[in-house]
Amino acid sequence: MQFTQVPGQQAIKNRLLNACNHGRLPHAILLHGPEGNGALALALAVISYLLCENKTETDACGECDSCSKTKSFVHPDVHFSFPSINSDGSKLSDAFLKDWRKSLLANPFLNYEQWMEAIKGKDDQSKQGNITAEECREMIKKLSLKSYEGGKKFMVIWLPEFLGQSGNILLKLLEEPPEQTHFILIAEDLNQMLPTIVSRTQIFNINVFPPDVICEYLKTNHHIEENDAMSIAYLSKGNISLALQLMIEEENQFTENMRVWLQYCYANNSVSINEWVNKTSALGREKIKLFLENCLYIFGECLHTLFIANHKPSVPSANINFIVNITKLLTAQKIEQIYKLINENIMHIERNANAKITLFNLSLAMRNILLKKD
Repeated sequence: MQFTQVPGQQAIKNRLLNACNHGRLPHAILLHGPEGNGALALALAVISYLLCENKTETDACGECDSCSKTKSFVHPDVHFSFPSINSDGSKLSDAFLKDWRKSLLANPFLNYEQWMEAIKGKDDQSKQGNITAEECREMIKKLSLKSYEGGKKFMVIWLPEFLGQSGNILLKLLEEPPEQTHFILIAEDLNQMLPTIVSRTQIFNINVFPPDVICEYLKTNHHIEENDAMSIAYLSKGNISLALQLMIEEENQFTENMRVWLQYCYANNSVSINEWVNKTSALGREKIKLFLENCLYIFGECLHTLFIANHKPSVPSANINFIVNITKLLTAQKIEQIYKLINENIMHIERNANAKITLFNLSLAMRNILLKKD
């Protein structure tokens, strides 16, 4: 991974490059910020830069032997630790290294849910990711060995929030690491980390991406039309992981599902609503959240259409007529009620409420709002 392959984030790039070029990169850094801020990709870029044999002042060459190894995630002096599940009795990240490399090659902006989906088998759906005490002892073992290529060694800990109390095992190593050893921790929630771990690192706070940066990235790297790219960029709220997921899932599918749902609600068709609930609840928690967040975005565009003359909704062209038509059934008061209602149900889904009950209750409430006489 090179710095040029990470969109935006120029201020943090400059700070990291300055520390690398002047030999002042701390032995333990913590890249912190909300999901989808590109922190993992930045960590990979830092490692590539420091190990590159022909680096410039601003980036790795991307072509030398070391760069070839780092961009394939097979460099022997770059170690990874990440949340994993108990697989065939193994509690170590190494059991999932093949999946990790494959996932990173496909998407260096990976998030936790995508990673869990990549490694969970049919019988593992209830398991949660973890970084175990055994994993911590394995880190110590790996870093006690000499560098394979005679240079720097790196330990990347992705989502150290999952260390829990096991992180205490690493305290001495973090405070006094072997020579030329760097820890790079990538966290989203410092409140879930041991304060003793956080205090032994230098924190680099990283913000989410502005919509125009995500839009340009989607246009340049994935050849998305500008209007579609901007729609996805605003819906993702600066989360590039979510933006890429929406691109793959195709927002049109969510909007078509929303159109069918509202049609059933407006027709007061309880049988069809129940069938819709059964189908949609099977999508899983994360996709239900994405669907509801897409609904919020669509209703936001309806509000703009209601009050701004000649407003052109920021959605794929195929969805513009849907927004225009649904706006005819709405008032500002109804949209306000719908916003509050959907946000409440997103919260319920996040807290693992029963999806069928939640969506059915939401549908009945939505029916009442749509049919209410002003």
